[in-house]
Parts: sequence; C-alpha cells; structure tokens
Amino acid sequence: MDWKTYYNAELLTPGTRAEVEDLLSLRTSNDSIDALVSEGAIMSFPHTAAAYAAPLQARVVASLYRLRVKRVIALGVLHTSALSAPFDEQYRTVIDGGRSDDERRRAWGTLRGAFMPDVDEIDTAFGALSLRPLEIEGTDLVRSDKGGITAREFSLDTFFSLLVRHSQLHAIPQIPVTALYVGMTRDPIDGSFAVADGIADYLRTVCELDTAIVTTGDVVHYGTAYPAKGKIEERPTHARELEAFFRMETEKTLSLALEGKNLGGAFERSTEVLQNDQRYILPVISAYLGGDAGFRIFSFSLSDYATILGVSPPCYVASALVAFIPALSCFEWVTDSYCK
Repeated sequence: MDWKTYYNAELLTPGTRAEVEDLLSLRTSNDSIDALVSEGAIMSFPHTAAAYAAPLQARVVASLYRLRVKRVIALGVLHTSALSAPFDEQYRTVIDGGRSDDERRRAWGTLRGAFMPDVDEIDTAFGALSLRPLEIEGTDLVRSDKGGITAREFSLDTFFSLLVRHSQLHAIPQIPVTALYVGMTRDPIDGSFAVADGIADYLRTVCELDTAIVTTGDVVHYGTAYPAKGKIEERPTHARELEAFFRMETEKTLSLALEGKNLGGAFERSTEVLQNDQRYILPVISAYLGGDAGFRIFSFSLSDYATILGVSPPCYVASALVAFIPALSCFEWVTDSYCK
C-alpha cells in the first residue's frame, strides 16, 4: 500500500478538505493541551486515515499556533514498509537472528539514529512547508538524509498539511518545522538503548525557548492484516471490549517506558502485544523527559481499516492522542489520566 499517495489524495477529496478546514477554522482553546505544551510536554498524535486522525491532529496544530511556538521539532516514525532497497534489506538483516552479529551490526549502523530530510521544503496537500534543519556537527546519531531513507515515509505528512492549511486560513506565518524520522534505537545484539539516550541528549542541546516537540504513532495494529507477532494473552472479540483491552495494554506499555524506565519490557510489549510503531521512539521520549515522567491519554479509539486495506474484519489501527509529560511538569488529573 502506498500510504503516502493514499493519505495525500484523501485530504484533497472535497468532503475531507471541507472537514479539515472546519476543524482548523475553530478558534476555541484547549487549556489542558496548551498548559502541557507550555510546560514541555510532547504531544503524540496518530497518522491514521483523515476521518480518525485529523480531529486529533488539529487540536495539536491549533495549540502550537495559539502558543506562538517559535519552532516545532516533529519526531516521525520510520516505517519499515516505506523503506526502499537497500534499506529494507538491511532492516531484514538487523532483525534476522540467524545472521552473524557483525552482519546485523553493520546493517544496524545504517538504520540507527534519526534522519532529517535533506530538503528545504516539502510538498503537502495544501502547499509547500518550509523545513528548518538543525545543526548536526559533532553527532552521528542525527543525520541529514542524503541517501533517501525518508523519501517514501508518510507518518508526518498529514500533520504537515494541517500546519500549512492552518496558517493559510488564519493568514499567519507558518511555524518553522524540523522533521526528524527516528530509525532503530535498540541495539539488536545486546538490546541496549544507548542510541535513544544519545538522540535525547542531542534534543536537549537544540531545544531553545519556545521550541515544541511533537511526535506521531499508531500505537496498536490488530487483526487480519496484522498477524500477531508473538504469543500473548487471549483477547476479547467484541469491538468495545477489544478497545478497552488495547487501551489498558497501551497504558501498561507507556507506564513501563516512562515511569519504570523498563525500556526492554516496553519494547517487547510494543512489538508483540500492540504492534506499536512508536517502539523505537518511546525510548527517546523516555530518556528526554527524564525520571518519573508521566502521560495523559486524551483520546483512544480503534479505527476500522478492513475496508481501507480490502481485508476481512477485524482489522484495526489505534488512533490515540497522548501527552508525554516531563517529571517536573506533571499535573493532577481527575480522570482519563496517568501521572506519576
């Protein structure tokens, strides 16, 4: 499936475009999101189909503009399905336990770290978005993508389109954006996350006043198009019970990563239970936010992908809006929350 083309075309259909513009035209504030972003929280949104993702992304986009953020650093997923040769071959080598340690580490060296597109602007559904690169001298964990590893990546495309359209509708300048697509952060041999720590350290050095970090992730993939990766607990079959089950499992995984700093456990649950495409980003966020970080789930639902993929149900991808909260900025929430 060419998701890059699919999601771009979806935004340009008259009905979807009108819905997006209605969402972005609203001037109502969200005090909770604004307060969290102001305190350094990282907002995480899905990159599912527009009907599911656009309402959640629009809340983040509106907040960023409302707060007059000076720069956005957007951490994108580097989907293995969007990797072109030879990168897809190197990925298969990394995860192949039958290959030698030397072969796996060499391939991992190509895919580890974070990648900035080597362009000044990108095309979105609503026009060009200017990209502002970061200074990367002195680090090999954040690299300019001169080899095209991010060329087919789509995880930030809808968000970028909404950023552009919001600025057009309100006749205000675009927020300068840096795109960082996070590759592999877990060492395939010893399971360590030193790469994630290094990216987090780098982000601390480049995050100036009025810089906001956001990220994206579809935290659950489940069903006929996404066969289970490993042996896990028996799941319910009713849609509502299934949604409750996966929300609970998502909370467990985020708790492991953020509160317990059990990155190995969170990675395993992300891979085998949730099929969470944030599995390599979560260790970066955990390291960046520090000890006793928390999270708040603003919205969580399972989006039906059976028709989109042309498969038999059930087939779901989670659409979740989550705030990852630094330890020193945790708020007390009455409901719908987790904050250590």
